[in-house]
Amino acid sequence: MGETRLAAHVFLWSLSALYMFAFASLYVQIPGLYGNDGILPARWMLRLVGKSMWERLRDTPTLLWFGPQLGLDTQHCMELLSLSGTILSLAAMTVPALRDCRLYFILWVFYLSLYKVSQVFLYFQWDNLLLEVGFLAILIAPMKMPWGNRSLSTWWGLTALTYHYETQCIPMPLPVCPPVAVWFQKLSVVATFVIEIAVPFLFFSPIRRHRLFSFYTQVLLQVLIILTGNYNFFNLLTIALCCSLLDDEHISLWLADAHSTMRGVRTSSAF
Repeated sequence: MGETRLAAHVFLWSLSALYMFAFASLYVQIPGLYGNDGILPARWMLRLVGKSMWERLRDTPTLLWFGPQLGLDTQHCMELLSLSGTILSLAAMTVPALRDCRLYFILWVFYLSLYKVSQVFLYFQWDNLLLEVGFLAILIAPMKMPWGNRSLSTWWGLTALTYHYETQCIPMPLPVCPPVAVWFQKLSVVATFVIEIAVPFLFFSPIRRHRLFSFYTQVLLQVLIILTGNYNFFNLLTIALCCSLLDDEHISLWLADAHSTMRGVRTSSAF
């Protein structure tokens, strides 16, 4: 297997960027969603019922339990965690030396603390995947809910995509175009089976070409999902996770191609 130092940096940088967007987007929504007059006040999840601090942390593991000791109510404590997470994520993006497992542990704890009191607004597959991938980053730094389906018969009958576009949470403009042929949708289901069931076994192949093939097929699937539906940063996070399949040699080829393209653009603009 080739060197993976650059691949690890790409993965950790990508995760840092996604953490930053996740924390920042949550920060601006906290007053309306979780404030005292919000839709689902977070303080409802932290009611004191005579339990010790250990029992509270065991039942609901979140740093928000320590808010009163800092003189902060639940909303302000959530804002502090979100803002701190945004700043730390941005720092990890811009300073490679900060991409340390301890920093990713802090980011993971911050997001878990917010997740535990955020109720339905953070109960999406991208939030679960962010926590899972974030925990993985703790292990690899230098010091994911399956989609629901109407029934299994739709998958076995290769008709799942005829329902998927009508039932996904936030459709994008592409699937509302004139419907494609049923045979093409069935073929797409077969391709999904291959990419999501068979291809992942190539992740562990000792043959470099197999891993690169699996990377590009996974990215292709995620891009197609992005074009047809809005799943927040779920697909971007999956692509970032797939970067672990790359090695330094392949990323160097990307960089070389990018430099060549830039030189060509500059040369043509000079004339």
